[in-house]
Amino acid sequence: MAEARWLAGEGVKELIVVAQDPTAYGEDWGKPGSICALLDALNAVEGLVWIRVLYAYPERITDDFIAALKRNTKVVPYLDLPIQHCSDAVLKAMNRRSTHGELVEVIGRLRAAIPGITLRTTLIAGFPGESEQQFDELCSFVKQMRFDRLGCFAYSAEENTVAARMPDQIPEEIKQRRAEIIMQAQTHIMAELLADKVGQTLRVLCDGIDDESGLYLCRTAADAPEIDGNVCIDSEQPLYPGEFYTVRITGSDDYDLYGEVVREG
Repeated sequence: MAEARWLAGEGVKELIVVAQDPTAYGEDWGKPGSICALLDALNAVEGLVWIRVLYAYPERITDDFIAALKRNTKVVPYLDLPIQHCSDAVLKAMNRRSTHGELVEVIGRLRAAIPGITLRTTLIAGFPGESEQQFDELCSFVKQMRFDRLGCFAYSAEENTVAARMPDQIPEEIKQRRAEIIMQAQTHIMAELLADKVGQTLRVLCDGIDDESGLYLCRTAADAPEIDGNVCIDSEQPLYPGEFYTVRITGSDDYDLYGEVVREG
């Protein structure tokens, strides 16, 4: 809290609560669920405008946590769920605690409780033993869930890990092909979701200017810095990093939005 107050005093507008699993905050001193109290306290820090939580493991997304996201108006409706896969057998081999059904259930709960929430995830294709059927299941899951943001990586064996010693390691060419298929499907989904925003008026935070294009790079609450896309703006009037603007979205591509400033703030 002392750091948050200091940052706000220095002019920071967006605070990102980041850890391997912020939803586990408090468990090591016997108070699971303390993330809710932390968000309540951060929400009261004067000067902060956006608070973003990265990441949230599905099995720890409780009703109390969802309620904390809703009641704290500075907490942006955005979550990254590091799920890795959706096949029960692959999830078990990965030592993940969730099942396919539980993933679908928690995503449904989040979307029902917080309409318009932006959901991001990361997947791994080609984990040792992943069959074609299990990969097909993953493809169907991606198309069904329609995540706002998604990254898929080919499995890479890390030295001295359990997975690296597993049988049925998958050839590199197949792993890469599977990851590319997932990303092709997701790129299509993202392009559709971004196109739906054309014509909307959104509040953005300016990060600065792109020296190459001369466009100002801004972000909506749905965009984490250095991870997600930008709202690119051509403006004769200077825009200032750390300031908020209201922008009308005029165009989109696979990853970014384009807009024009309507007003400051």
